[in-house]
Amino acid sequence: MHLSLSLLKRSLVRNIGIIAILSLILSACGGGGSSSNNTGSSSNPSCTPGSNTKLVKISKAHKIAWSQNALDGAWRFAEEASIEQQAQQHGYQLLKANANNSDVQQVQDIETLINDRPDVLLVDPHTEDAEAKAILDARKACIPVIVVDRDVNESLATPGRDFATFIGSDFNKQGQLAADALIESLGGPSTKATIVELSGTTGSSPAILRGGGFDGELASKAPGIKIVAEQTANFARATGQQVMSTLIQQYPNIKGVFAHNDEMAIGAITALKASGKHPGSDIKVVSIDGTKDAVNLVLSGEEYAVVQSNPRLGPLVFQTLDQYLKGQDLPAWVVQQDKVFKKADGSAAAYLPDAF
Repeated sequence: MHLSLSLLKRSLVRNIGIIAILSLILSACGGGGSSSNNTGSSSNPSCTPGSNTKLVKISKAHKIAWSQNALDGAWRFAEEASIEQQAQQHGYQLLKANANNSDVQQVQDIETLINDRPDVLLVDPHTEDAEAKAILDARKACIPVIVVDRDVNESLATPGRDFATFIGSDFNKQGQLAADALIESLGGPSTKATIVELSGTTGSSPAILRGGGFDGELASKAPGIKIVAEQTANFARATGQQVMSTLIQQYPNIKGVFAHNDEMAIGAITALKASGKHPGSDIKVVSIDGTKDAVNLVLSGEEYAVVQSNPRLGPLVFQTLDQYLKGQDLPAWVVQQDKVFKKADGSAAAYLPDAF
């Protein structure tokens, strides 16, 4: 009995040692389900970073990267706050970068964020073409991308393959709505008048599509209203004022101004008043965004209408992300719905408390 007990003890000690060694080996190899290493392929081990050729599918996320093209006005600050609030509400860690209106900087930002190995990358591209390659790099690194607000050139990066979806407003429709409002303000489709157009950042999707929507609608519905000058003012108030100061000297008899965003319109109104014009009376102004400053100009009568471009994209972005993580099919474009605000119908006054 003593011998059998001694052998049993030695066998038990030997087995405990083997179990301990196996545990150390498994730990060194990353065994177990509590690893905190959030790589882009952590939720999809079949994806090989560096050679991935299609959109990766994941079912969970903890770390979200956010590449913002600029923080330079009420619209951008409202968008940024919306993304931050929704990320916090959903319990995500948010890595942020601000490119300060620079394509070069944003490409560098995206590459840096890719190296941080987020589970998902959100990108609001400065222009359509410049950030496309960096989005492809994220796909190759097994990191799914959602494009927000401004689209990327879809001939260079394809939704459903290179990125999950685009979430944003219908910029072309915004341009059409702006044209309809300006036509109305000038007296209707039979009106004959000259106007100028202040466009946004060259190469950006809102500048391209708002301009295209406006120009097409104007030509088809009111061919007697002619655009005598179109010049970029880079979505900036100060630049809008400078450009308008020059244009009003060159074209003193214009009857209308279309600005691709509110900031440029506000600058233009300042320039028109400084030149002795009376915005809202002898010159009608229409713009796009829906900032509080612009809506107040509508209520004062100095601007005829503002077409909304809602910056509070956070709820729609994270709702769409939840759908993606659940494996639901996403459309190529998730559309943010917008409205038109005027003084005459009371819509501007009703919207003002919610303006940004």
